[in-house]
Amino acid sequence: MVDSGDLLYSAGYDIFGLAKKDQDITALKADLFFETYNLMKYDAFTPGEVDLSWGIPELKKMSKKARFAFLLTNLREVKTKKPVFQPYLIKEMGGIRVGLFGLLSNRFSGSLHPLDKEAFQLTDPMEAAGQVIDELKQKRVKVIIAVAHMEESEQKKLAEAFREIYFVVSGHTRSLKRQPMKIRNAQILTAGTRGEYVGQMDFSLKEKPDETRLLSHYRIIDLKDLWGEHPQAAKRVNQFRADAKPLYFAEKKSPDEGKDPWTQNRAYAYPIPKFVGDQSCISCHQPQHENWKKTGHAKAFQTLVRDKRESDHTCLPCHTTGFGEVSGFADVLENVQCESCHGPRRGHPDDSKKGPAVAEKQCLVCHSPAKSPNFDYAPYLAKVRCPASR
Repeated sequence: MVDSGDLLYSAGYDIFGLAKKDQDITALKADLFFETYNLMKYDAFTPGEVDLSWGIPELKKMSKKARFAFLLTNLREVKTKKPVFQPYLIKEMGGIRVGLFGLLSNRFSGSLHPLDKEAFQLTDPMEAAGQVIDELKQKRVKVIIAVAHMEESEQKKLAEAFREIYFVVSGHTRSLKRQPMKIRNAQILTAGTRGEYVGQMDFSLKEKPDETRLLSHYRIIDLKDLWGEHPQAAKRVNQFRADAKPLYFAEKKSPDEGKDPWTQNRAYAYPIPKFVGDQSCISCHQPQHENWKKTGHAKAFQTLVRDKRESDHTCLPCHTTGFGEVSGFADVLENVQCESCHGPRRGHPDDSKKGPAVAEKQCLVCHSPAKSPNFDYAPYLAKVRCPASR
């Protein structure tokens, strides 16, 4: 089993820009991943640019907790030119000698922590791939697999350039593709994000004097549908939630303690709280409120409570109203309320301003391909659309 990166940290955040409590929660979650991956007997992990947010020295310390290989061929020490992590892994699988190596696009050089940029370098992945493939061939490897954390166009270029590669395990692209993309001799495998799916590739090798053929069968496994909870893993997840909850709800000691990860990435919009909550809408919009109460939006927070994730700051923005906005809530505005779609409405209707029209792009903030792969705007909108106001 392999993971193609962006595992140890929530995409889009700068770990060092987080409040101390959020750094601590993120570190707890990283420990959880290591322990459960060890339990599942993972073979390898290739760090993505998001994982580099920890800083390379810290990531090296964290790798010692893993009973699986950190594979990354083209992250090098500037002075010695040596790889920071293990460049490749060779395994015997069903009598076939298989070699895996990891790549990270050098487009992500800007993701290196400022303190790392003088000591470490992301080298050209194509050049690094050529070198490691030559070495794997010398070691009598029959099947070569690239774990490639890069854009899809770069993965295609990699497959085109090296006919020795049979499989490319895709990272960074975040989409779910149930069928492999075939490029030259290679198949590019993309199994989505968030640990909801596993891609399983079964293959065999047919060798003849004049040719070598690889026969394969690929399928996507939906873990929610086909697998129940593993008792040991479930126990460890519950322990994480218990440990994280008091940290998350701890009161900040000073305004300078740190920035909330969601506010630091948003433009400063409102100097004072502007969200008023669904109860303020009822007097004028009772039919709309009654309709809303029947929708999944009105029960969004309860899904977190059910799964014991109500203190997970990576989930709250899409299951509450105003979380992470400069003008957001002090106490939780539970569920996806009116203002999630129509915007903060303090001062309405006295300001005589009509709310903005709701567009698909507002839905896609939460119903993204990674979080909601089956999202279809028209039928989803029909389930939550409010009746017209008089």
